[in-house]
Amino acid sequence: LGPLLPGQKLPPERECAARLNVSRTTLRDALHQLEALGYVGITRGRSGGVRVHSTWGPESSTHIRSMLLPRWQHLTWLFDLTRTLLPMIAGIAAERRTDQHIRKIWAAVEAYEHAEDRDVMRTADHTLHSAIAEATGNPYYVSIDSQLRIQLTFGTDSLPYDAEIRHRALDDHRKIANAIETGDAALASQLTLHHFVELAEKPMMRLRERVEAAGAGESG
Repeated sequence: LGPLLPGQKLPPERECAARLNVSRTTLRDALHQLEALGYVGITRGRSGGVRVHSTWGPESSTHIRSMLLPRWQHLTWLFDLTRTLLPMIAGIAAERRTDQHIRKIWAAVEAYEHAEDRDVMRTADHTLHSAIAEATGNPYYVSIDSQLRIQLTFGTDSLPYDAEIRHRALDDHRKIANAIETGDAALASQLTLHHFVELAEKPMMRLRERVEAAGAGESG
């Protein structure tokens, strides 16, 4: 999906195990398997840790296919739900936002633009979408936004990512924030729908096509 890039250092062991909801023993076993396959490198010592070496290897299509395809109907339903709810939330935010909400939204936009580390970028993106939901003044919309992200990302909070997606997201974020600030509910909804479809749903569709094509090649 692109949440981890070559050269990136993984979070500390305790944090990583908690995020994945597994024991540290299970995590270590998985990391050693990834190291053997060439996906990560593990170094010891104060400046050591686990760094990504490769994001796609000989086993990738098989692993992703086994994770993605059995859940595809579930994802299809989520895409349908998200296309309805996220634009609605953005539109309501444009109607109800306060100056405080606007400041928080723009702060998140700026944080995303200046982020160099992928984890910082992901946090800023999450903060932005949460801030938009908070601008509705209804905590249930905030909860819905969070739950949709969790379900769409299999609990990783990481949507598809590459340099092109980031470039387009930078432009989208500013346009959405501006529409909410000016109170243009219709435009905020339209921009949010486009943002989700182009930068989340379509990349997931392309990922499915990639692993299916790889699977056909392997079977042939």
